[in-house]
Amino acid sequence: MRAAIVGGGIGGLAAAIALRRHGWSVTLFERAAAFEAVGAGITLMPNAVRALEVLGLGAAVRARSLSGHSGIIADSRGRPLVRRELSSVDGDGTRLVIMHRRDLVELLADQIPAEDIRLGVTVDAVTADGTLDVGGHRHRFDLVVGADGVHSRTRRCLWPKARVRHTGITAWRWVLDIEPPGLVGVMTGRAGEFGILPLGDRGTYVFAATPRGVHDLDGFADWADPVPTVLAATEGKLAHRDELLEVRPPRRMYSGRVALIGDAAHAMRPHLGQGAALAIEDAVVLAHHAPDLLAYNRARIRRVRAAHLLARSVTPAMIPASASLTTVRDVALRITPDALPLAIPTHLMAWRPPGQPPL
Repeated sequence: MRAAIVGGGIGGLAAAIALRRHGWSVTLFERAAAFEAVGAGITLMPNAVRALEVLGLGAAVRARSLSGHSGIIADSRGRPLVRRELSSVDGDGTRLVIMHRRDLVELLADQIPAEDIRLGVTVDAVTADGTLDVGGHRHRFDLVVGADGVHSRTRRCLWPKARVRHTGITAWRWVLDIEPPGLVGVMTGRAGEFGILPLGDRGTYVFAATPRGVHDLDGFADWADPVPTVLAATEGKLAHRDELLEVRPPRRMYSGRVALIGDAAHAMRPHLGQGAALAIEDAVVLAHHAPDLLAYNRARIRRVRAAHLLARSVTPAMIPASASLTTVRDVALRITPDALPLAIPTHLMAWRPPGQPPL
């Protein structure tokens, strides 16, 4: 059985590994001349770590687990709203991992033989019977996996009604070569959200999101420490900046012999930290069921549609639309037990790979 993977991001690489482990012959097509890790750091929730274990990367990833860190969600004055122990965040002891995207991409790419990879090639068209047009040549496969991101060519070919939605939110991501300052977690207020997370020996991962119409970080200048300290250390450093985009999951994540995974199927807002995790889950579940794509869809569609909706619904809490809503949000979170606002992300993190008993 021959499979083609369109796209060499985290989801595509994971799909290639998973399918090979299930006995498939795999060819991965990537438009870039080399594997690229767009962004900076990446947060791997326990469900992502379990999926990576299925791919044989459990030990390498778990070695980067956080230990001895507590994370908080705080307001712009630095007052805690929600606290969580990061060193052990799930019922089976699986720990949250924060690592550089480049490191994760390299770990995944190293598992795939070089002869199975085609870099610097563009897939021009995909048809439901498993045919790819690549550089003027036509190839036929038993399975095609569209892992080509939010602007997926695969999706445009077979799901022409699907649309990329603009959120108006600008996302910023960068890595600083400094020890993490006192606060580890996210601060949130009227100017947006600002996150500071440890990257072990790689420094500190910083991210921010600003609301519609705001294209700089000036609104964070008067926030409580350590935000001004981090911004001062950022001057002159290159930050990756883009608009957050989303794609509503289709009713069916497959058409004929073609399946969508990751952002190609369900690009979502990052507030729950589940974008990469769901892509890796997709890859593992697809390989488990392939070539039965109906079974793959049944196993995934409710979960990814629910996560997509929840990620959208969290935006008003993380980036309030007004000062009055910010105040209401802060009061509500302070009087609510921490376990309640964490219930939904905890439920998402409880996912287990196919064949493993639920938590």
